[in-house]
Amino acid sequence: MPGKAFTRFGPVAAEWPIIRLREVIRERSEWIEIDDTQEYARVTARVRNKGIEARDRVLGSAIKTKRQKLCKANDILVAEIDAKVGGFGIVPAEGHGAIVSSHYFLFELASAAVDLNWLDHVIRDGRFQRQVDAVGSTNYAAIRPRDVGAFQMPLPPLAEQRAIADVLSAVETAISKTEALINAIADAKHATMRQLLTQGVRRQPAPMKLLPARWVLGRVAESVTHIPADWDLVTLTKIAKLESGHTPSRDKPNYWGGTIPWISLADTDRLDALTIDTTTECVSPDGIANSSARILPAGTVVFSRTATVGKATRMARPMATSQDFANWVCGPELSPPYLVQVFRHMGREWERLQEGSTHQTIYMPVFKKLQVLHPPLAEQQKIAAVGEAFDGRLEHEAATLKILKGNRDALAKELLSGRLRLPEIMIARHADAPDKAA
Repeated sequence: MPGKAFTRFGPVAAEWPIIRLREVIRERSEWIEIDDTQEYARVTARVRNKGIEARDRVLGSAIKTKRQKLCKANDILVAEIDAKVGGFGIVPAEGHGAIVSSHYFLFELASAAVDLNWLDHVIRDGRFQRQVDAVGSTNYAAIRPRDVGAFQMPLPPLAEQRAIADVLSAVETAISKTEALINAIADAKHATMRQLLTQGVRRQPAPMKLLPARWVLGRVAESVTHIPADWDLVTLTKIAKLESGHTPSRDKPNYWGGTIPWISLADTDRLDALTIDTTTECVSPDGIANSSARILPAGTVVFSRTATVGKATRMARPMATSQDFANWVCGPELSPPYLVQVFRHMGREWERLQEGSTHQTIYMPVFKKLQVLHPPLAEQQKIAAVGEAFDGRLEHEAATLKILKGNRDALAKELLSGRLRLPEIMIARHADAPDKAA
């Protein structure tokens, strides 16, 4: 076990010196005058330590403040205000030549003793943000360049910095690839389900007919004018029973802690799965008997109508819900998995139907008017099977991504503090590597 020293941001390897950031960086301030006829790229610092990204490209005539700072690749960019919520990072190569306002500070690495990739991981680890939290007032927690220079960090030997950066970068690469895979699967699902939910699953094109009625609420796609001849467009309440939820009184302890699962906003992440079978809270029979909450049967489709609008899944067992959900007990002519796939595909429609200035909500009267395309039951089941196959893969990849991010965070905390040391053979590979510092 290596020795440890204790600092304001936690224990670190005792043999690593603790330095101030000003020892290895210097402020860089290059200003340009904006030309109204030229186009400029702008970058911004994402909060929560997520680095620097492109903001937009605009004509100079649209920029009110004509004196702007010019970024270079590998600059350390710090937001004057948003630093308190992790608004800082290293400018990527594609940000070279972009501009930022005077509310950002720019620094360049000024020491060959620091590896830029390692410093990037240090910046995003959160220890800088914890030091920013101690700067400024409650109402205006802005920081100044001197505050940035005062930040502390441990400084391992250069070869060890590079070895640490390689390990963390490998995990970051795996995270990026998994995120790209998730996006590709989601895009493939959307394209596939758009066709299936409007044209069916038959090998040969189905005979089509004009929509039998005006499709006002509940569209799964724009510009649908024809549907398979054996499909119908129906008001959802004609083939499924709409049920709202309720919250039993919090003033009655005996209403809570029972055995009846009760879905609330605390469970919205669970609605990403194909079914929901556990909840954060449970209610008692007394809670159900003395409120408007109802125990709904297994297979009920639960839809989040507030906060995370649009999430939907099926109850794996009898459950109750809060008033934040619209619940559908499907009749014999409607497959619950099919209805879930319809709801999950209607993202654009749910956005259109939301109301409220502060908290977006879909109100219950809207659900009473929803119309859905209604294929024969056997075809509903085939369509749902395809959608669930996509969802199962997405669920698997999301779980993998969560594990990778957890591993990344845990490794970063241990490696960047020196509580976990890499084998000497890994460090030795970087001892004679070309200098990567800016």
